[in-house]
Amino acid sequence: MTNHKQIQETLHRVENGQQTDEDISFLRQLLLAGDRQIVSQLGKYNVNIGEGRDIHIGDRIYQTWDEPAIQALIEFIKNQFDSIPLLPKELPQKEYIHLKNLLASGRWREANDTTKIIILKTVNREQEGWLTDDEIQNFPCQVLQIIDRLWLQYSNQRFGFSIQKRIFNECEKNPQAFGDRVGWRIQETWISSSQVFFDHSHAPEGHLPWGIMQVVTMDNAALNAFVYGLRNVTKTIVQEDWQKQLLADFMAFSGFLTGDNVDKEEFRRNLEYELSHDQAWWEGERLEELKVRKLFSLLTACLNL
Repeated sequence: MTNHKQIQETLHRVENGQQTDEDISFLRQLLLAGDRQIVSQLGKYNVNIGEGRDIHIGDRIYQTWDEPAIQALIEFIKNQFDSIPLLPKELPQKEYIHLKNLLASGRWREANDTTKIIILKTVNREQEGWLTDDEIQNFPCQVLQIIDRLWLQYSNQRFGFSIQKRIFNECEKNPQAFGDRVGWRIQETWISSSQVFFDHSHAPEGHLPWGIMQVVTMDNAALNAFVYGLRNVTKTIVQEDWQKQLLADFMAFSGFLTGDNVDKEEFRRNLEYELSHDQAWWEGERLEELKVRKLFSLLTACLNL
């Protein structure tokens, strides 16, 4: 194990109040020796060692690494959240610090927007504004964990991804029941951005963050009309089971020719689901339900959330 990795793991245990006597002894040895690696690591907690060897811990100054200084350091690290431990490589620390500061000051709307930006930046999808299914399944779990921890901390355990994941499971993965529970649906209608509760005292549990997962929408009028017409024709023509099976076989064969793997049974289930709804997936209620399912897919992919 490298010295740098051992320092990281030791500080991580200290942050969680799980440090051992061996950890304290290890830190003391590095600090007394003036080890540059430990000095660099402490900098992220705003613990600074000046040129004259003065030790700045919070608003206190110590001259040497004696027992009081060591204990002050341990307590300061445990209570210090200006830095995020074991940061993911996908984004610089300043992104998380910005989110932390917004949450700490109760600027919920800006924190909500920043959360969405962080998730898009993580997979370089700022321009598109949405994540593909592959990006959802392979999203860095630690990014979600850090965001979730900050939301939990500053909302007194009322907001955050882990809260939403728990509620969605309690609602038996029903998007409408989930929307009713967290206040994303009011009187059976999905809310818009202007109806989101950014007042912490009035927002239901799990209400924030909101609107994180977006999907591709049909914003081209001509394409919208064409696909809508095609969908209506399909609903009219494809009614019998043998017709649905024939279409599934054709799609599977086409996929074989193009190198795509098409599951015939899954295609048929999706087809029947589409034909049983008056609204297309990109319209109104179904679009909002799809966003919830996308969100839950993202949260489910992170097993430790």
